[in-house]
Amino acid sequence: MLHLVTPLYRYDLLERVHRSVPPHDDVVWHLAKTSRRPPLDDAFLARDPRIRVHEIDCDDADIVTKRNTVFAAITEGYFYLLDDDTICVDELYRVYREYERAGFEGMIVGGSNLNAARRPSTDAALNRLDTGAVICFHAVLRHVQWAWSNDYARDRLFWSRVFTFYGPERTVVVDRTIAAYNHLGPLVRVRKRMLGHAIAWDIHRPWIARAYLLAADARHHARRWAKGQ
Repeated sequence: MLHLVTPLYRYDLLERVHRSVPPHDDVVWHLAKTSRRPPLDDAFLARDPRIRVHEIDCDDADIVTKRNTVFAAITEGYFYLLDDDTICVDELYRVYREYERAGFEGMIVGGSNLNAARRPSTDAALNRLDTGAVICFHAVLRHVQWAWSNDYARDRLFWSRVFTFYGPERTVVVDRTIAAYNHLGPLVRVRKRMLGHAIAWDIHRPWIARAYLLAADARHHARRWAKGQ
């Protein structure tokens, strides 16, 4: 079974994401939403028995609680983190089926439309895995949860801890695209304050997004290096 985990915030994109979900019976799509917003009324929800809606009493922006609530409900198979501004790509399901048939129980790392596949690191500061870069066996969810962090991106922290659990011997890196990074929205959303002014910049062009992410990553490592001196 492949469990798709979506912490829901952007209701307007829901149907477009649903159209990309692989049309197979061994796929379950978990939608985690706050109970403080109105119930979902999309017609396709009633027609698709593979969808499970988790109503959670939490802030709408609390992705940590949303993800962990779904994690607690996954007790078999594999899971994949599908953001609500993203779609599934066909290769995602193909890779899952190949490794599921082989009985692989670990971490499968792939690439995205923006980045090639990257080897994970146990150091969250060095780990560069995006949210949707991994298909993962469920066993780790009894040991690792999504967590808040002021020092690292939450996806990088999570996947570094997952890699620590499985280790190199149960981790494979495949040169295949399994993720469509921010497909339904800007590739990168920049929200900062500089010199007292708020900056809101949505980046749609892939080459600019790659350059920005590389620069942000270099800046982060430079700051860590400086603090260590």
